[in-house]
Amino acid sequence: MRYLLDVLLLLLLVFEMSFLYLPPFFHEFVGAALLVPIFVHLWQNRFFFKALTKGRWPLPRVLGAVVNFFLAVTCLTSIISGCLISNILFADIMPLPLRSSPVLFSVHSASARWFLIFAGLHFGLYVSVWWQKLQHVAGIMSRPFPAKVMTGLLALMMGAGGIYAAMQDKLLQRLEGLHVFMTPALQYDTAGYILTQLGIFLLFAECGWLFWHLALRRRA
Repeated sequence: MRYLLDVLLLLLLVFEMSFLYLPPFFHEFVGAALLVPIFVHLWQNRFFFKALTKGRWPLPRVLGAVVNFFLAVTCLTSIISGCLISNILFADIMPLPLRSSPVLFSVHSASARWFLIFAGLHFGLYVSVWWQKLQHVAGIMSRPFPAKVMTGLLALMMGAGGIYAAMQDKLLQRLEGLHVFMTPALQYDTAGYILTQLGIFLLFAECGWLFWHLALRRRA
């Protein structure tokens, strides 16, 4: 159940990032409803909050706390700003100056991209658990060499694909809150643009995985 929820969160986030290819009502509804699986995810990991005031704070723990903090900030900023500029779901309760505010639109656009990045970093911190399950399913738990080869190939493919996807969607400009009206990625069909957002997520998941292992080595 825990892993299915994580997959659901990833799918919803990637689809949300492909909003230009979705009906506006669907984008707004899923964006608001995203809070439900997020709260379930937080409840499943409530031990993390209970342990915040206990024990030592080595570098890996600090890294995890920082990533999780900014993940929460960008998530809430994206959802709240999205509700404020809603033109369908909350149009009757949100005043027109808010719904048409270019500043709020920029905040929503930029925070959504930062949310995607920190979601990738967050996933990367715990990707070793997923990788162990994949190794088990593939039957290579007792053969480390094939696992290392698969890891290396996947890392290269994810890194190259993610960098290309970020460039195609002008991620840096979007992170700055600039109005980006056209990108090479927007010339793709729906599936192509969804894969672009997934590629960006996986790029930062790989970065999170690398940061985690560097932090573990620094601690040692």
